[in-house]
Amino acid sequence: MKAHDNIFDKIMLAIGVLLLVLFWIQFPAMPTMEEHHYASYTSASPDIAHTSKWTYLKPDKALSPRQVVSIQLHALQQNDPADSGVITLFNFSSPSNRAYLGPLKHFRLMVREPAYRPILNFKSYKTGQLVVAGKNAYQLVVIETPDGQREAFMFILTKQRRGSYKDCWMTEGIARMEEVHFTSNL
Repeated sequence: MKAHDNIFDKIMLAIGVLLLVLFWIQFPAMPTMEEHHYASYTSASPDIAHTSKWTYLKPDKALSPRQVVSIQLHALQQNDPADSGVITLFNFSSPSNRAYLGPLKHFRLMVREPAYRPILNFKSYKTGQLVVAGKNAYQLVVIETPDGQREAFMFILTKQRRGSYKDCWMTEGIARMEEVHFTSNL
């Protein structure tokens, strides 16, 4: 009986090591300081302007909801092997959203699931009218994938009420919108 347990343990260890190697190969390392992905944005105030690497962009009280969505879209459109776009998206996730989604490693996996995969390295995008209702903002975005498909996503933002991000607009969630077919009875 002890010999069977020993063989089972070795098989499970081998499977675990194999899975770790597969995950390690599939996902790139965290970005390094040498990688340059610059982005600029300005606020309504002409004296406030920021330039930073994608991975180092963080929420700021001076950013409007439209600017927050724009920063995230540009970062995702230019996502690189180091996942700087995904990290930027994670940086702008609200604290409650991060608690729900888990750590960055889990977030990187989730973004690659079929429902959200089109949002990585898309070709172009168009935004609808931004709706701001109190401490909430909603932005519909239609992206065009490299193969010409159109996908719609709703960015849901909240203005944070406390903590280190107080008064910053942050992403509470991104919902993929289902395709709606209209029919007429004419």
